Amino acid sequence: MDDEDVRALEALQVPGNLSEHVRIRGMATCPHCYQGFGHASLPIHVRRCRSLLPPTEEEEAAAEQDKANQSIRRNRVRSLVDLCLRFVTKHFESVCMDRIVAFPEAEAALIASMPSNLLHRMVVNLVQDSKRAKMKNRESRAMIETLESALQGARRDVAQLESARDWAAISRARMEEQRHVSDRLQRELDITKTALSSAELENQKLRAKVESSEKKLLRLEAKINSLKAEKREFKIEAHRRQMELSNQLLSAHNSRVAASSEKARLSRSFKERRRSEEDTRRSKRSPTDGSSNSTTNNTSTQQRHSLTYHERPHAEGSKIPYPKS
Repeated sequence: MDDEDVRALEALQVPGNLSEHVRIRGMATCPHCYQGFGHASLPIHVRRCRSLLPPTEEEEAAAEQDKANQSIRRNRVRSLVDLCLRFVTKHFESVCMDRIVAFPEAEAALIASMPSNLLHRMVVNLVQDSKRAKMKNRESRAMIETLESALQGARRDVAQLESARDWAAISRARMEEQRHVSDRLQRELDITKTALSSAELENQKLRAKVESSEKKLLRLEAKINSLKAEKREFKIEAHRRQMELSNQLLSAHNSRVAASSEKARLSRSFKERRRSEEDTRRSKRSPTDGSSNSTTNNTSTQQRHSLTYHERPHAEGSKIPYPKS
């Protein structure tokens, strides 16, 4: 077989109807992703696409068999029956089943003309394929159940996310309200701070005034204390001077009293002496008038002996008590 036949057989490996994967003129279909590419870019794409896909069980088994029998296969030449069986079993589902469904009578004659060992191996491969299909079905069901459980969990997560989104919207609205409230409080705080700063300035001015008034008050108190001290000194000096003046007045009064008493004594002695002289003269003139003279002498002696006291005026500013007459 040439390259065109190999590519044609590879194009027939897809499941389903053959009409869905008809090769377009000038285009080749990738056996893995079933997309059309040009003849030049197809080999590059096939290598890249196959490297991205995991190996199938058949390929793994074939690789193991190739590794185990690598030396034998190198020296062994396969028969035409083995090659046909390998090709048919490998592409049975994609080629033979579609042909059996499309052309049942021709395919039945073809199957009847096949050797018995080939049919036996085909049936065995079909059974194995059915078992692998059932196993894959169970695995796919288990995977579907896990995916459904994951889907339920994802739905719950989506519901939680929706509730979280709603809660976030509510929280954003509340945060917006709180932001407005905080802005208003910040403005009030700024106004309060400005008022506080002005009050502090006023307080500083008042403190300066209080300090100046306290200094003035201290100066005035010191001045008052000095004036009180001067007043006490003045009082002491006035009292001292008053005592000196009173002593001087007392001494002057005593001297004046002594002088007046001496003057009175001298005047009395002068009057007595004068009277005695007059008496002697009268006695020499008329001895007959002795009785009348004796009476006058008696009255004059009585007048001399009866002293008269007059009230003396107090001196101005003097506190000396004078005796009453």
